[in-house]
Amino acid sequence: MMGTLWRVLASADETGGVVGALDERNAQGLCAPPHIHDDADEIFYVLAGDLTFFIGEKRIEAAAGAFVYLPRFVPHSFQCNSTEAQVFNFLTPAGFEQLILDGGKPARYDEAPIPNEHPYANHVPPDVFKKYRMSVPAGSAGSK
Repeated sequence: MMGTLWRVLASADETGGVVGALDERNAQGLCAPPHIHDDADEIFYVLAGDLTFFIGEKRIEAAAGAFVYLPRFVPHSFQCNSTEAQVFNFLTPAGFEQLILDGGKPARYDEAPIPNEHPYANHVPPDVFKKYRMSVPAGSAGSK
């Protein structure tokens, strides 16, 4: 889904809602659209590859071993610069992982996906964001 191979490592049901944990393999060229988590803090731990995170006005270059914290209410996005990048992604409280479970489709094989093959690759409809307690930053594509 969204140019990413996702594995849900822990869901709200498994952690009493405390944390959702995901393993992500991102293809080169992936660009997560700007968004805001309205009720969750997000953490990325980069296992392999190179990514650029945009957090509010900050730009962070992140390679293997980087720990990137994205506080709730702060607009953010990221892009994959290397051929592939793998990250652990944690959100607290849990809930975002349900978007992946609801909107994704099972992978046919364990390889990074083709970037931007999913209809939400560079634009997630505002109604989908709202359902999963997220919003689109003012001035971003898709904001109204």
